[in-house]
Amino acid sequence: MLVRFRSHSGSLTKAAFLSARNDAYANIAIIAAGFVTAATLSGWPDLIVGLGIFLLNLDAAREIFEAAREEHREAQS
Repeated sequence: MLVRFRSHSGSLTKAAFLSARNDAYANIAIIAAGFVTAATLSGWPDLIVGLGIFLLNLDAAREIFEAAREEHREAQS
């Protein structure tokens, strides 16, 4: 549903899209890590997925911050 808003430049629209996208990716990665953890009895898959989710959300936060900063600049002029 949010794919059509992917290229909109507003920070709130971008935040909604990136949040939904990241949640979907994270859920898939968590399920995969669960299978790998069950097969190997190792905690590493969870740690790796957790780090990946952190980096994914960090990048999304950067994109949202840049969009909000651009909106602020446009409002100032």
